Amino acid sequence: MNYIDFHCDTLELFGRGADQGSLFQNDKAVDFSKMREAGCLAQFFATFLPAEEWRRKNGEPAEDEKYRENLYQGFLREIEKHSSLIGFARSAGEYEDNKRAGKMSAFLTFEDGRMLEGRQENLDRFYELGYRLITFTWNFDNCLGTAALAGQFKSHSPEDVPERQTGLTAFGKETVEHMEELGMIVDVSHGSDALFFDVADVARKPFMASHSNARSLTPSRRNLTDEMIRLLGERGGVTGLNFCPGFLGRDLEHEEGTVERICDHILHILDVGGSEVLVLGSDWDGFFRETEVPDPTKLYRVWEELRRRSLSQGQIEKVAFGNGERIIRELL
Repeated sequence: MNYIDFHCDTLELFGRGADQGSLFQNDKAVDFSKMREAGCLAQFFATFLPAEEWRRKNGEPAEDEKYRENLYQGFLREIEKHSSLIGFARSAGEYEDNKRAGKMSAFLTFEDGRMLEGRQENLDRFYELGYRLITFTWNFDNCLGTAALAGQFKSHSPEDVPERQTGLTAFGKETVEHMEELGMIVDVSHGSDALFFDVADVARKPFMASHSNARSLTPSRRNLTDEMIRLLGERGGVTGLNFCPGFLGRDLEHEEGTVERICDHILHILDVGGSEVLVLGSDWDGFFRETEVPDPTKLYRVWEELRRRSLSQGQIEKVAFGNGERIIRELL
């Protein structure tokens, strides 16, 4: 079974320097070898920006731009080194070219829009470098808007959300519009509820939550409410199934990285949002908990369980890669 995955954090390999790791084969969840074995069509590689104090402890550059450049150069080096297997994709056309050539595609993304520093010229610069998706926030508010787990409301429980909460900033609203003009994907995972609905108000094209599950099954504010899932489906958007056990359990005290719970979320999201609302957003290498799907080579376990639960082959393929291809073709 082919697949497309919209979120992994594997580029952290290069935090200390562009020559410090390998994407062909490593001890992480994601590498080119495992991707090829599992039938990958495209992997979206996130440039995640850890907090400055974390980077200092790890011997990594404290400055965001230096850290970003390490990850970027490491990514480019590995793509060039293994160009017979995988190609850097910056558009739907390049994705299709790679596919016809029998190669996988690698897309670049940002996780945390603080790198924009409130300036649209920075967005233009990152677009020229090849970034094609921006996750607007991580766990801190920034120039684009508010985060689900930010500040005094860092609890995962929806009950801790204040009644009135700001969402997108004025710059954030401008950025949604500019990204749509450029041909970039707006990603609301990690964003506050208010940010989600502000994006829905501003966006004229489909948008996505690259790695978020169903809040009605796992009551974390990082997951989406049924209202959000339904709205994404109505607007042609998607959410990416996250394999992190913390976003799959029946409550916030019990993490469950089982295939059973993964499929519970899949079936619920499809039931609420329709057949085209779900893609994969594994979050591989962004969590370090036990899971029954620890890397791409174990995805078959999910497909087998979905067949056992009588999901059609056509619907399974939509989740695995079909819906992802649609988003790439419509937005990039």
